[in-house]
Amino acid sequence: MKIEYTNERTVETEETGKSLLQISLSHQINHVHECGGHARCSTCRVLVLEGTENLAPRTEAEAKLAATKGFPDNIRLACQAKVIGDIKIRRLVIDQDDIETAYSERGVNRGEERKIAILFSDIRGFTSFSERNLAYDVIHILNRYFRRVGDTVLGRHGYLDKYMGDGLMCLFGLDETDPKIICEQAVATAIAMQQELEKLNSYLKQQFFGEEFKIGIGIHFGDAIVGEVGHPEKHQITAIGDNVNEASRIETATKKAHANILISEAVKQHLDGSFSLGRRFSARLKGKSGLYRLYEVLWNTTP
Repeated sequence: MKIEYTNERTVETEETGKSLLQISLSHQINHVHECGGHARCSTCRVLVLEGTENLAPRTEAEAKLAATKGFPDNIRLACQAKVIGDIKIRRLVIDQDDIETAYSERGVNRGEERKIAILFSDIRGFTSFSERNLAYDVIHILNRYFRRVGDTVLGRHGYLDKYMGDGLMCLFGLDETDPKIICEQAVATAIAMQQELEKLNSYLKQQFFGEEFKIGIGIHFGDAIVGEVGHPEKHQITAIGDNVNEASRIETATKKAHANILISEAVKQHLDGSFSLGRRFSARLKGKSGLYRLYEVLWNTTP
């Protein structure tokens, strides 16, 4: 029986039926196991790259901890996983930083690639607004805006990923797998955001001498790495990858196109005529090569 420890060594053994941790230690591999191998921590965890079927099913103790931590099927506890055939694994906790990170994790997505819709929005000219008004008023208006548009995101099963000054990044598809539903949720949210902005603009015109906001929104759909990142005291789910960058570039393109909402070809393919589309563009996106097909969504119509 062969156990390949990626980036370390390969062990050949006849110790069938022993736990992976027992085999590691018997071959002088310094496999971290802070709780002593009793499934009370996750520091002995490994990523199974090949041979998942050659590990015995999770014990009750491992299943409970895996559920708490949100581990996918290919993350196993070495102290509980009994080896019954050839496997290829990578140890995930190597040093003290890894140990502290493992203890701080709180049972959310540990990182997986999935298809999501990414929405970026940005208020046009907000910097000049902030220069013309008192600091209290700037923060008050920004919070009023984020509360209103945030409600539209949450009401359509979106996730508020992060705030970037007056910009907003949202994710759709964290609890949904149907691309059509995901894209429709994102586009419906963009329209609702524009409609909420109209209400805010009525308030601004009355209270701030005719001030008015415009927002640009860009939406893209595709694969992204989704998981929780950050300092142990401040974790946050986020999405990472080229498709996230593309969504951001589409939002930037709304300025030059003088459009309120632009979507990518990938989003448009899943809309099935559910929304009214306006102009079509073959645009260059900042930092990317080639031309990208973009579509304007007419937001003054109801899906």
